[in-house]
Amino acid sequence: RKKGAQATLLSAELEDPTGYGRVLRNESGEMTRIVEHLDASEEERRVREVNSAEYVFDNKALLEALEKVEPRNAQKEYYLPDVLPHMNPVHAWCVPDATEILGINSRKDLAGAAAVMRKRFLEQHMDAGVTIVDPSSTFIEVNVEIGIDTVIQPFTVIRAGVKIGPNCEVGPFSQVRAGTVLEEHAEVGNFVEVKNSHIGRGSKAKHLAYVGDARLGEKVNIGAGTITANYDGKNKHRSNIGDGVHTGSNSVLVAPVTLGKGSKTGAGAVVVGGTVAENTVVVGVPARALKRGSEKVESASEGGK
Repeated sequence: RKKGAQATLLSAELEDPTGYGRVLRNESGEMTRIVEHLDASEEERRVREVNSAEYVFDNKALLEALEKVEPRNAQKEYYLPDVLPHMNPVHAWCVPDATEILGINSRKDLAGAAAVMRKRFLEQHMDAGVTIVDPSSTFIEVNVEIGIDTVIQPFTVIRAGVKIGPNCEVGPFSQVRAGTVLEEHAEVGNFVEVKNSHIGRGSKAKHLAYVGDARLGEKVNIGAGTITANYDGKNKHRSNIGDGVHTGSNSVLVAPVTLGKGSKTGAGAVVVGGTVAENTVVVGVPARALKRGSEKVESASEGGK
């Protein structure tokens, strides 16, 4: 509107404009036309300003110009930019950040554009007070919330829809998937995957664990090799793990299962559903409650009474 133009297009200067239509201007700097890469002369191909294929048109002028477009090009195709010589005046607005107009015509182009967006997401989190130790090896998708003073270690993947509180630590080599919430001071460490789970304040899963469809209370410690067996082949089931629970190395929690406050599992225990009572230790396969001062154990599904 300010230029009184019948057409305005978005352009940018690229270091390598190969494959893009070039914006040609006259001696006064006014745009005259667009020439596609295949139709451009050697001199025209040296032009670095390219067409983004984003336009604003005066509708009436556009419809009149479309009637005059002919397929006079190497591809024998009708090109929308060919309406521009039939419109007057036309204007090209060259944006200062060329990444704004990146085109995606191949998997290579897609990877390049994704890298630009990923860098932006990482910078937004760092500007908000999140420590990302190595941005080049960290992958954070859109719609992720991370609290101040949280540390993200290298080789971490955080998927869309994750919420991480302040003063947490994630990674290295961790994947946090959609639906997961980490409360303040929670920690997810080496080779740990968390999916659709709520990790309570001060709780930790530091090594070689899978936590899926689970709710952990506060100050829970998930031992190395622990997994929540949440899938029975047809349906997903949930695990409820109370405050202060400790699981021994290589424990398997076969959902649906509840571990009461302060309970513990021995190394290699397989808790097959049911409820483990508060402050109870369960051991074995299948896990049974261990009575202090006695070798007798009882089924975890009996509540460890």
